[in-house]
Amino acid sequence: MKGTVQVEHLYKEFGGSGLFGKWGDKTPALEDINFTLEKGELAALVGESGSGKTTLGRCLLGLIKFESRKVKVNGYDIASLGGADEKAFRMSAQMVFQNPFSSLNPAFKARDALVEAIRVHDPSISREKANDEVEKLAALVQLPIDRLNEYPPSLSGGEKRRVVFARALATNPDFVVTDEPVSGLDQPIQAQLLDLMRKIQRRQNSTMLFISHDLRLVRFVATRVLVMHRGRIVEDAPAEIFFHQQGPSHPYSRELLESAFHPDQLFGPQVQQSHPERGSGGCSFRNRCKFTSTEMDQPCATMTPPLLEIKSNHRVACHWCRNQEADR
Repeated sequence: MKGTVQVEHLYKEFGGSGLFGKWGDKTPALEDINFTLEKGELAALVGESGSGKTTLGRCLLGLIKFESRKVKVNGYDIASLGGADEKAFRMSAQMVFQNPFSSLNPAFKARDALVEAIRVHDPSISREKANDEVEKLAALVQLPIDRLNEYPPSLSGGEKRRVVFARALATNPDFVVTDEPVSGLDQPIQAQLLDLMRKIQRRQNSTMLFISHDLRLVRFVATRVLVMHRGRIVEDAPAEIFFHQQGPSHPYSRELLESAFHPDQLFGPQVQQSHPERGSGGCSFRNRCKFTSTEMDQPCATMTPPLLEIKSNHRVACHWCRNQEADR
């Protein structure tokens, strides 16, 4: 595998300790995650709340521990980061967290937050030079210079997002994870920030993982779509195929797309059915899938579908989809 991001059989579980957890009682949050992101790709990671999107993003940046055969980002083995390698990795990979209110220290002016981000990675840089870099970053994210002297509570939601994004870009990273970077903002502000994000990503030719639950936003920025359901990637498709050609193949991906563009047609009564337990085997979507037929019941209930290529650069984890392709 080659690429800026290389993930093989990533597994992450939670529980088993703490105040309310029982020893040995653990729940898988991510199971058998496999994908590669090439240099300059802007991939979107989509799925319902609780599907594991944020957990995966944090695993890729080494913010939480995980189990995996191999996870490499920018050439660094994330599972064994330490010392000088960890510092170099932190320079090359950054995250834009979902909540800008908790990401910014209310006691620091926006300028101070950005100066600190620059100097923590290069203590030798003077404060004067760091301030010059901060103003360049502000111009890059289209934040008025005078707003740099405000404290976070005085900034609007859109301005906070620009500061957080500027801070992530302070080290000129090769890989950026953005977790719901425009959630909670008005649509015009969302459009401005997404357009800005796409322009910066293209200008710097960086690799970006855009985490979102809103396919209407993903449609305008992503070059590739990764769909997560209950801790597994169930579809991996180029955005052109997913949105503009034959559309998604996995039944869950189809429901997501319908929910985004035709909310009145979203789901039927089957959405109320319960999910199979994680790690119980079989397809995790089988209780909601309208394509599960009598002859498909046994494999869907007993065999977890692997993520396999059905067409060039298009992978799907679904027994029904593979049967459909085989019949063509």
